[in-house]
Amino acid sequence: MQEMWSCSEVAKEWTKSGEKRGKVRFSHDKDMKPYLSRVEMKAVADIILSKHFSTRGVKPSVICALAEMVSMRFVNGVGPRIGLMGIDYSTAFWLYMELGYRAYRLDSAGDLTKPFVSMYFGAAYLAWLSEYEGRERTPQFVVPAYLSGPKNVNHQETGPLWLKFEQALSNYEDVKRDPGNCTIL
Repeated sequence: MQEMWSCSEVAKEWTKSGEKRGKVRFSHDKDMKPYLSRVEMKAVADIILSKHFSTRGVKPSVICALAEMVSMRFVNGVGPRIGLMGIDYSTAFWLYMELGYRAYRLDSAGDLTKPFVSMYFGAAYLAWLSEYEGRERTPQFVVPAYLSGPKNVNHQETGPLWLKFEQALSNYEDVKRDPGNCTIL
């Protein structure tokens, strides 16, 4: 939490809402489901990526946009998708045990409802997908692969999904339309 307070935009948002250091609570919707604001989401992504994935080139805005699509920023997830990043326990456990992503303990599916844990394993999965089958993948592959699995990517059916992703991405950064440069990874 201290790292979140170190982010000036988060500190400003929390102070404005009356939060005190060490006493921060999640925001809740009308049904009392906890969620993160976009400012909080971006701060969690910034912290996780700078600490654990700084050499991978993953942008915080990409992680945030995926989280927005998957969980609508709800801490516990939506439907069968667990946590902010919607990564299932078996995938997270595989990343933990087989690929060595061990910055956070993973004892049960409930651990994935912790924002930093969910973001960490979501970023690990995204990093793995970006080099799926030993070659660098485009964002147009990685995003649908994250959402439905790499074996289920059908490039002819990704148009609406990609547009939804771009819309979510626009909440976190200005998307520059430069066909020569990848703005995602």
